[in-house]
Amino acid sequence: MARERLTLKPLGEVRAMMRSAFVRPSRTIRMPVAAAAERVTGNPIYSPLTVPATDIAARDGFAVVSGETRGAGERTPVRLQNPHRVNTGNAIPPGCDAVVMIEDIIGEDGAWSTRKAVVPGEQVHPAGAEIRQGEMILPAGHRIRPCDIGALLSYGIAEVDVWTVKIGLIPTGSELVPAGKLPGPGEVIESNTAVAAAWLAEAGASPTRYGIVRDDPAMLRQAIAKGVRENDLLMISAGSSAGTRDFTAGIIGDLGEVLVHGIAMKPGRPAIVGRIDGKPVIGMPGYPIAALTTVRELALPLLAEWGFCTRPAERLRARLAETVLKDPGFDEFVLLTVSRAGDGYTAAPLPRGAGTQMAMVRANAYLHVPAGTGSIPKGTEIDVLLTGSREPVREPAGSREPVPQYPIRERRSDAPSC
Repeated sequence: MARERLTLKPLGEVRAMMRSAFVRPSRTIRMPVAAAAERVTGNPIYSPLTVPATDIAARDGFAVVSGETRGAGERTPVRLQNPHRVNTGNAIPPGCDAVVMIEDIIGEDGAWSTRKAVVPGEQVHPAGAEIRQGEMILPAGHRIRPCDIGALLSYGIAEVDVWTVKIGLIPTGSELVPAGKLPGPGEVIESNTAVAAAWLAEAGASPTRYGIVRDDPAMLRQAIAKGVRENDLLMISAGSSAGTRDFTAGIIGDLGEVLVHGIAMKPGRPAIVGRIDGKPVIGMPGYPIAALTTVRELALPLLAEWGFCTRPAERLRARLAETVLKDPGFDEFVLLTVSRAGDGYTAAPLPRGAGTQMAMVRANAYLHVPAGTGSIPKGTEIDVLLTGSREPVREPAGSREPVPQYPIRERRSDAPSC
């Protein structure tokens, strides 16, 4: 199949098809509560403890029988018959039913009196006031917040079951060498799956990077079959185009079905979406910017549909420093460097075809130009989507150093809500 003959599907249609074709796998892992922030509970969580386990003092003072304080006032203090000194959180001794605050006590050891009458239960936290054994703390499908962690630990929960999804990442290409090995002529250090794994793990997935598979159909077929068996989603880096060594689509078709080969997005046009044994298989182009666009625009939206979300991209308004040339038939994603310009920001598109890794390092934002939109003239105000952490904006240094990141202004409107 020649590259020009790829039937390109609109990006929105591909995402919608993936949402309907692939349901969330029911896989959970057990992990420490202290590390579970932003993860989603796989099952309801019930308290093994009653908290507090017994009636406890709500204030510092004396535990008393409330009836013995009847008639006490500022001018008519009543002597306590059998007071028990308690501090906040201490258990209430048997027979006592209230606490007189230390501020209302006069006298000295052995002769304590109260200037205030108390009623049963006053300044007492009864047993189970917070939670009772067997009561639900969190339901299934709840995204765990930092404040939830304190409650879970306080109620005796040390580990929780959270949703996860196993994602296999297969790098392909005879020209690839692993990190740590010096590449020879024509060789490239494999990095696409490492970046993808970091991004997917941030969403709560459990990625597995497999070894490099050479451009051999039998070896790739074996690797894909193994990856599908062991994972809920499989992603294959490179081999998705229509060159003489691009075998991915054919093997996916042999083992299952190719749902999409070719998407109307740039970069990432040759991407593949397939299904094997009911599981999604995504073929990423080998070009690093295209590979990571495929992760961001296909894999992450599917994970978001399943309840796994990365921190949403943020946006701000900036003025284009140069015209963006655009084919209206594509969703296009343009890398930008954004810097402060007076009271606003300017966005400079990075040259296409530049060194791919450093282009991504230098970019601190990107522009999504939807299908149906043509070129955007220099000087146009646009919404740019941020790619990095929040750092103070500084004036551009006038060199080729990466432009610093900038404060976040608004949430991305089309980001998945999780």
